[in-house]
Amino acid sequence: MTNPEHAGRPRPATVQAPDDVLHLDVDVDSLYPMRAAVAAHASKLGLTEPKLANLLVVATELAANTIRHGGGNGTLRLWSDGDAIHCQVSDDGPGIIDPDIVGTKPVALNSDGGRGLWLSRQFTDGLAIENRDPGSTVTATMQL
Repeated sequence: MTNPEHAGRPRPATVQAPDDVLHLDVDVDSLYPMRAAVAAHASKLGLTEPKLANLLVVATELAANTIRHGGGNGTLRLWSDGDAIHCQVSDDGPGIIDPDIVGTKPVALNSDGGRGLWLSRQFTDGLAIENRDPGSTVTATMQL
């Protein structure tokens, strides 16, 4: 089940964070405080329900992917450009195989993982994935 609003939509370019941004270190011990900080900052930037709840799912999924696949820790940045909120998670892991394709199709419910990027694509207005050397950066965008 692919979100029809996303069908045929080109992948957005990676967005660079401005200087005024929520910046958090992400690891297994920081997930709860990260969610609280993301919720507070996104609310302050003008994001309201139901998009706020969706952003919390996306931020948690991206952070969990960083912990599980990206070396155990990373960085989360959250900011607004006036029209949209951007949630960017970076790590120094091995990178993401097929960044243009990953998360474009649902994963079987009996599969062990693999749903985070699919959910992130469903709950956002755009998802940009960039592999770096080392690591990857995933930027989720939600229109205000």
